[in-house]
Amino acid sequence: MDVLKSLNFKDPILFIKTLSTGNLGIVDTQNTLRIIDTSLYVVIDGFKTNITHGRHLSSYVDMTHDGEYMVSTDTDKNQAVIFSLSKRKQIYKVGSHDGEVESVGMDPNGRYFVTSGQDGKSFAWVLKTSRLAFSLPPHADFVSAVTFNDDGQWIATGSYDKSINLLNIATMNEAMRLRGHADMVKEIVFMPEAKLLSLDRSGGIILWDMSDGKLIKRLPKLADEVSCVCVSSNKHFLFVGTKQGYVALYDLHTAEMVSKRFIKISEEISSLAFMNNPERLAIGTLKGNVYVYSLFGDEEGYLQMLLDGQYKAFYDALEDNPMLLYSKAYELAEKSWMYAIEKGRAYLEENESENAKELFAPFMGIPKKTAVINQMLSAYEKFGMFQNYIKIGRLPLAYSLAKQYPVFQESEHYRKMELQWKKIFFKAQELILAPNGEEQARALLAPYRGISDKTMLIQQLFEQRKMYLYMKKILSQNDYVKFFGLIKMYPFLKEFSEYASTMEYGDILYIQTQKAYAKGDFATVRKACKILISFPDYAKEAQEMDDTIRIKHLFFQAIAANDLSNAFSYLSSYPLLYELPEAQLIERQWNAITDNAQRFASTGSVQETLAVFEPYFGIRDKFRAMGGVMAQAYCVQLEQKIQFKAPQENIEYGIRQYISIFGLDEGIRSVNNYFKLLYESPLDIETFEQAPSVLWTPAMRIDDITVIA
Repeated sequence: MDVLKSLNFKDPILFIKTLSTGNLGIVDTQNTLRIIDTSLYVVIDGFKTNITHGRHLSSYVDMTHDGEYMVSTDTDKNQAVIFSLSKRKQIYKVGSHDGEVESVGMDPNGRYFVTSGQDGKSFAWVLKTSRLAFSLPPHADFVSAVTFNDDGQWIATGSYDKSINLLNIATMNEAMRLRGHADMVKEIVFMPEAKLLSLDRSGGIILWDMSDGKLIKRLPKLADEVSCVCVSSNKHFLFVGTKQGYVALYDLHTAEMVSKRFIKISEEISSLAFMNNPERLAIGTLKGNVYVYSLFGDEEGYLQMLLDGQYKAFYDALEDNPMLLYSKAYELAEKSWMYAIEKGRAYLEENESENAKELFAPFMGIPKKTAVINQMLSAYEKFGMFQNYIKIGRLPLAYSLAKQYPVFQESEHYRKMELQWKKIFFKAQELILAPNGEEQARALLAPYRGISDKTMLIQQLFEQRKMYLYMKKILSQNDYVKFFGLIKMYPFLKEFSEYASTMEYGDILYIQTQKAYAKGDFATVRKACKILISFPDYAKEAQEMDDTIRIKHLFFQAIAANDLSNAFSYLSSYPLLYELPEAQLIERQWNAITDNAQRFASTGSVQETLAVFEPYFGIRDKFRAMGGVMAQAYCVQLEQKIQFKAPQENIEYGIRQYISIFGLDEGIRSVNNYFKLLYESPLDIETFEQAPSVLWTPAMRIDDITVIA
């Protein structure tokens, strides 16, 4: 593939992100931020900071989607720093890690950011107030990756301990731990339909089910060390950059590798970003270069190439750029190829080989197409013999040639021969069920003796006629479970018309089910799924569809009844529901409430914080999330009491009470450190008995945590 545009900067590229404006945010190892116009490829904004990154291949920087805020590690001070683009300056620092901050991540909604450290800990901070929002479940080793999902409701962290922690911050329920990698988790990507994709440093790639934390599939592994990844905006394609300078391409719809070396450059790749309209890939390197590739190339040019009949040139381009497999030009080329095959076959059947060769000519020279063409031309030299065998009734010889030359099986002559076989076999089926009809059936089927697959069916037909009668009986009862069990035991039953009719019924029912699902006619879908579950080809999909509809139905019922308690309960248990507009709406409303509560919490206004949450006091699935904000409020309240020199015994009581409710978290550790600076106290919070998890409920209405009861 040819480079569409290249940009060069003095320092290694640390981070690239496509912003909501369509522009690129680029950060180098000197922590210089540049905003690049992706139509002109010029710097249109940015600023320089005083932070230097000595290491290159980690998640040291992230940005909000609008590019306004940037979070960066500050390794010298074990902190993270927030910068504002519009103000072009640092606005604050945060840090509670024992050791360096190893990775950072920004909420796409601009509500939170996460710092993760070499101490295995991860903390979420409120972006606008800089207050600690909550702590994430710890890892046993460095936290190497942190990612939010697209709507900011989930956070995943990955670690050198080879595990992933998955937390729903909308409920703050117990985190799910995923284990399956053989090396440090390098990158994590949230996928549609409640799926999660993770990559480890050694090239292992796993697709997970977020509902139960189970491994769905391991994608083909890379042999190179992974340095960075990105996905297309529609989550169809995964691009994986390596230290050796390769970009691998995966199709996430099929979970298969398309190309191990989709792009090769002679530099170590440090960052990737996907751009839309048109589809492009930006590659950052440790030599300070950014290369932009057009993923589909000159699409109009390719279409014109095909209109001009230059198929070889197009398929040569396809070898260079496998992304063209997904282009309109490829769809047109394959459509033209199939037309040539069908029309060419018709010419060959009429012994008009020159017309066929003329039709095939544009595809000659394309290796795979040429092989097919040559096989067809060679096979059809025997087609006259095949026709003659059919004409004179030498059916075993005709079937033998069709087996030797599979292309004959696509011909009209073969189809007619098979149709005749089915009619005769069906007639024989009728005869053997009639009194004294067995000999007539044998005579009728005699021409097919000697054809191996037909002979076996004929033998089974006469030997197991009782099975046929039993099959008819269970079909009359619509017992498809027994029907397919019987078919599995006695494959010859597939030759009966009842089998074909049943399979056709299943296909029609499946199509009708898909249409009903698209229209939201869930009652019809569930009724159909109860039948399709018995069909092996549709069983898994039908079961998943039925389960999904059942949960959606319950969720919609809760929404219609304004029963937010049950609605949030279903959301907590079934992540797939988060893709529904109704779920997104009630979560946006909740987020607005939480943001408002956090503003009060950041000032220590406990009563006002409680008042904001009051409409949600009856929703148990929000208790943990509310408790996290209340913990912020009490920490600020304690800091204020300390600042204004409240009595020591009240401060100590407040700290004890906090730990009994919220546990020993980083918020109270920070308060205790401040307390020890200004007071002489023997208090040792590490020895306190603490809550195993957040015990806060709305019933614990404590306006002042330092008031001794």
